[in-house]
Amino acid sequence: MKIYLIRHGDPDYENDTLTERGHREADALVAYLKNEGIHQVVSSPMGRARDTCRYTAESLGLDVTVEPWMAELSLRADTEVRRSAWDIPGHSIRNSEYLRDTAAFERVPSLPEQRVREILEELRRSSDKFLATLGYVRDGGVYRIEKRNDRKIAVFAHGGFGLSWLSVLLEIPLPLMWSGFFLHTSSVSQILFDERSSDLATPRCLMISALPHLFAASLEPGKAGVQANYT
Repeated sequence: MKIYLIRHGDPDYENDTLTERGHREADALVAYLKNEGIHQVVSSPMGRARDTCRYTAESLGLDVTVEPWMAELSLRADTEVRRSAWDIPGHSIRNSEYLRDTAAFERVPSLPEQRVREILEELRRSSDKFLATLGYVRDGGVYRIEKRNDRKIAVFAHGGFGLSWLSVLLEIPLPLMWSGFFLHTSSVSQILFDERSSDLATPRCLMISALPHLFAASLEPGKAGVQANYT
């Protein structure tokens, strides 16, 4: 099984939809995902994700399964600056105290530690339930194969959610995932359920925040969500 985790196109956050550029990004995704042979389309319930997935679903003649747990996270950093927790500066996260114990979230300044742990547990439970319906049941850090699945599944969601779900699937500490990776608008991250034994699968990232469709359409990468000196 392969999951294509896609961040929504360039957003109009105020109206929870896409900008004109976002619609062009979503349209550009169609040819790429069609060529990949997508079997199933899943979406967050939020407008900007559903508007992005609509282009692919209609072109491929696929129904959209809406998963409420894939909505963008509501998680603010404990600072005077209005900022999502996944936008805490990397230099604050990678301090020497936290790096000594990456499970000690309380050592990251401005991180609402208790709420992060609650959201992470909720995300893990929902992910496990979803993957079990696809034939993969969590067994520690890997997944027991209850029913082998060769499907390619496109999941349209969000930046904060996407990084957080990747941290669950890849067993990477959440703050390090936030500080170390970025998901462009309409980017594609591929997760293969790597089956190197007859009964166990390990999620493995084949690519992250890839933009082959934008380059094919001669579109520059979007910068929505970039916080600093990205030019």
